[in-house]
Amino acid sequence: MMMRKTAKKGAAHAAVFAAVLGGCAGFGPQADSWVPAPVGATWEIAQRNTGSYGKDTQLKTTRDADTTWQGAPVIAMATSQGGTLIARPGDGNWIVVLGRDGKPAVSFDPPIGWQYPLKVGKTWTTRHRMTMHATGNSVEFDFSCNVEDFEKVTVRAGTFDAFRVRCKTNLGADDTYWSSPGLGPFVKTRLLRDARHPAGAGTQESELVAKSF
Repeated sequence: MMMRKTAKKGAAHAAVFAAVLGGCAGFGPQADSWVPAPVGATWEIAQRNTGSYGKDTQLKTTRDADTTWQGAPVIAMATSQGGTLIARPGDGNWIVVLGRDGKPAVSFDPPIGWQYPLKVGKTWTTRHRMTMHATGNSVEFDFSCNVEDFEKVTVRAGTFDAFRVRCKTNLGADDTYWSSPGLGPFVKTRLLRDARHPAGAGTQESELVAKSF
């Protein structure tokens, strides 16, 4: 029971940050690299949640000052809920999610995220180990993504050109992200978990409400 509760909490922390890692360079149908938003940039994100994702919420995410993690430079992004995502500077891939106490809640080995350049039709599969640090339990999984389209998407913050990227895991996740080149955060996400997921079944739909650079 302890493992299930901890996995649910850790996975929820990770889901919070699914809305902030979509930034990339360029404004055409190919994004050559990831470019983080400037220090101090903020995004407001609304989430509609069911099941293991918990209750509906709206949160603010802020790009913190550059820092280091295990001796290496990293990007830090904090939310109004108290968590902090630590990401790799070169590609924005997630390294670890910190809890309110500043200690690791969930970590990924190797870091997880996009493989650049992004363009319609690109696919990739990587293998990762996710560790829930409160219990020390970990699980290995495959992360398979497909860049399905480059399209306009409208949310409360406006209308944006975005790559639609669908990613699945063998842990029961089927997630779709709309990533807008040059914007910084994801514009929109649709995350689905089935009963195989360590956190349990649930859904999350999020959209960008406002941004400030």
